[in-house]
Amino acid sequence: MSAVDVRLIASVPEEPWRNGGGVTRTLATGSGQWRISLAEIERDGPYSRFEAFSRTSLVLRGGGVTLRDRNAVVQLKPFEAVEYDGDIAWNAFLVEGPVTALNVMSVRGRYRTRVRTITDSIDVRPSCMTVVVVVALDGGCTFYEPGTHLAGSVEPGQMVVVNDVTRPLRLAPMVTPPATRAQGKLAVLVTIEPSGVRIND
Repeated sequence: MSAVDVRLIASVPEEPWRNGGGVTRTLATGSGQWRISLAEIERDGPYSRFEAFSRTSLVLRGGGVTLRDRNAVVQLKPFEAVEYDGDIAWNAFLVEGPVTALNVMSVRGRYRTRVRTITDSIDVRPSCMTVVVVVALDGGCTFYEPGTHLAGSVEPGQMVVVNDVTRPLRLAPMVTPPATRAQGKLAVLVTIEPSGVRIND
């Protein structure tokens, strides 16, 4: 049976940014090789630089963020996962005020990550090297491991971490009206695997 840890997002301590532009909660980390965090970006300002890391961000609340440097522009739009280079010293510009963003960082070339909203049932294939994190900020999901007694839900305001997926893990959004989905009240699934492992479809 897979090891599942469900906890309140609010129970994770906040870490203030050095530039005072917001706070971050580190939801899961892997020996300095990867990190999943939830950031509250309160005003325009510089992004921290992470050399040799790839980054993926998904805006969960707010209108979005524009990242700029001298030669590139990255648009972070609500509920669209975007991958970009952690080597660049980006400057962030809020689109319509403060935002909440889910951020995933991993050593470039060593891991493969995927960030997606849970809009339909998803099966995560078993692999002891796979890390699964579900973040349910405004919308929840259910989880079920066929062949075992493992089943439960991730309610809004909670997160779940699965470090060893020993059997297929099925995730599904909680039943919500279509209007609720349109408003972005969805849980988000993050999978992290070593680059030599086939990533889940």
